[in-house]
Amino acid sequence: MIKFNETTKTYGNKRVLKKLSFEINEGDFVLLVGKNGCGKSTILKLLSGNIHPDKLNMVYKPKYAAYLPEKLTLPKNIKVSKYIELLEEIYNFDIYNLYNYLEIPDKLIGELSKGNLQKLGLITLISANKNLLILDEPTEGMDDVAKAKMVDLLKGLNKAKKTIIISTHDVRDYKRISNKKIFYIEDGKLN
Repeated sequence: MIKFNETTKTYGNKRVLKKLSFEINEGDFVLLVGKNGCGKSTILKLLSGNIHPDKLNMVYKPKYAAYLPEKLTLPKNIKVSKYIELLEEIYNFDIYNLYNYLEIPDKLIGELSKGNLQKLGLITLISANKNLLILDEPTEGMDDVAKAKMVDLLKGLNKAKKTIIISTHDVRDYKRISNKKIFYIEDGKLN
């Protein structure tokens, strides 16, 4: 279980999260929805353990999470197929079928479009085989077909008892997820 109990986060003089409280249970599919700058990415960074709240008022163990940031950094001068081989070797996880399903072109990672880079990021996330998947704008830069495939994959992972938390501007991308919880974030608070 993840619990924010009046959690705050301040950067310099700006308080980004303002006494934010919510709970997420194991197996939930959660969408964080809001405008740019409302605090969605800060919540995800707290959950991933990349930053810490102002006070220790959240319950969560980030070592069980895999995080896909909005701006993903992967090695640019390696071909996608070689990267997939390395992931399989490191994690001992067969992901070649997933690679084919997402139709990522086999070229240098640095030459990929934003949408294809996000797909490769999802494969990297899945390879880590964590129980909590945290994704920041994962369908950004994808066409409708790619978005549908991405959402279907996430739906399948959620059915396999993975907890999924996604930051998004557009809830419509996830309309086929019937069990989703939607948290509207506005000005650092739950609305």
